[in-house]
Amino acid sequence: MEQCNFVPLDTEVDFDLEQLLKASAFLLGKSSSGILYKVVLDNGLAVAVRRLGDGGGQRLKEFQTEVEAIGKIRHPNIVNLRAYCCSDDEKLLIYDYITKGDLAAAIHGKSGIVNFKPLLWPVRVKIMKGIAKGLAFLHEFSPKRYVHGNLKPSNILLGEDMEPRISDFGLSRLANITEESPEFQVEQHMAIWTPEQSSPFELTPINSSSNGSYYRAPEALNDTKPSQKWDVYSFGVISLEMISGKLPSIQVGSSEMDLVQWIQLGIDERKPLSSIIDPSLAHSWVEEDNITAILKLALACIHKSPDRRPSMRFVSYSLEKLTS
Repeated sequence: MEQCNFVPLDTEVDFDLEQLLKASAFLLGKSSSGILYKVVLDNGLAVAVRRLGDGGGQRLKEFQTEVEAIGKIRHPNIVNLRAYCCSDDEKLLIYDYITKGDLAAAIHGKSGIVNFKPLLWPVRVKIMKGIAKGLAFLHEFSPKRYVHGNLKPSNILLGEDMEPRISDFGLSRLANITEESPEFQVEQHMAIWTPEQSSPFELTPINSSSNGSYYRAPEALNDTKPSQKWDVYSFGVISLEMISGKLPSIQVGSSEMDLVQWIQLGIDERKPLSSIIDPSLAHSWVEEDNITAILKLALACIHKSPDRRPSMRFVSYSLEKLTS
């Protein structure tokens, strides 16, 4: 590997590139935006390291500027970017490692998990509130007004306290700068570390772009410039998924519909709320009014017209008011 410039982004980083490359690594997954590892340093500290493509050497300065801007963002509900490493042929992003996996697995379980326990309603509300706070910060209170642009349960990570942390922010932009997709270069990427067996804490890998399309606002198919209202729509779909316990794609008889269509059909047919809510929340009916109010807020977020969707600041404020 060509000499790589290792840049810490805060004063708490107490390791260097040599220590990072000597550490034990676990392959967590791969996607079009990079190869993701869990790396455990000799002192026991675990970090998440994403390796981007090999290209973009001619845009190195642009990459550094973008990473350092992202690295300034600090919020309890956003995964911290702690350091990065870059050269013409190497780009690594080093993040906090979040222990409890992703929201997709927390909602639906995952292969190999026995005795899956559905999330309690208060925990789901806590997660929704945290996501809303993180997005509101990105949209209005961060150093720049940002758009995530690709929010989905697989990139919302959960800490030990079940507080959500939004991950992969700015990743699409950085992957575009590197130009090359590393998805078909796993053999080469594995040469950085000698990975151990798969980690027991591994994230749910999402390798199909179609999984993310269910969370994408309808106008995103035609608009090339991301909008904050895209994130509002994605938040609405994620909230509906948490309320219903359904996957974003639902089989209805011999046909398939997405979750938004399924919810809308239930409302149009005046089906009872109990037919929409996750059956595991049956014991939460003491909170029926609360569930109904949050369902209405989620429906406002998925309005077909972007201008009719609320801001994330309003959503965050409303969730706090509904649950205080």
